[in-house]
Amino acid sequence: MITKEIQKKIINYCNLQGYTFSKQENTFTILYVEGMNTDGSLNDDRPNHFNDIRSIWNHELECIAVWEGTTEPGFKYTYKPMNPQGAARIQFGQYRSWQVGTHKDHRALIQVRPVTVCRDLNMDFIRTGDKLETGLFGINQHWGYDLPKNDIANGFAGCLGGRTKKGHQEFMKILYTDARYIENNDFIFDTIIIPGDKI
Repeated sequence: MITKEIQKKIINYCNLQGYTFSKQENTFTILYVEGMNTDGSLNDDRPNHFNDIRSIWNHELECIAVWEGTTEPGFKYTYKPMNPQGAARIQFGQYRSWQVGTHKDHRALIQVRPVTVCRDLNMDFIRTGDKLETGLFGINQHWGYDLPKNDIANGFAGCLGGRTKKGHQEFMKILYTDARYIENNDFIFDTIIIPGDKI
């Protein structure tokens, strides 16, 4: 679990960026940190690895759950992108864009509103200089098929997600208890994506 000190640093960074956490009781905020381990330490953010974290925060701004995940496409879809302009790499930020739905064979969060992506046309696995595009691209939040930590393989072409099926099921189970979702199953969740090296 991320230490309280690292949690404070994440909150401070998000505040500086103008990102907001839900402070309504029994509601949650989804947050991904790129290049961070589940204990809050940083890593080298090596391409094609599950070396980012997916986390959920409660209304008291406490991180209540964290899993290995990814915010980036792997080798397969970077070198053979589905879009001729390059693989989609979500731009850091906060987006209110996802509803509960089905991704292929499992329940997940499905993109229903625009997000901004960086098109990695030069296949260098970084966002710097990439063309930005905003729209509906099927950037869902799903599980990582229990793939090994060091090989995203064909699991992600630009989506966000957790590495394991069990972890993803835990993630969804928490979101099902969000008061806003209980009131309205069409509720649109927001998600924050930040770079670990800025924390």
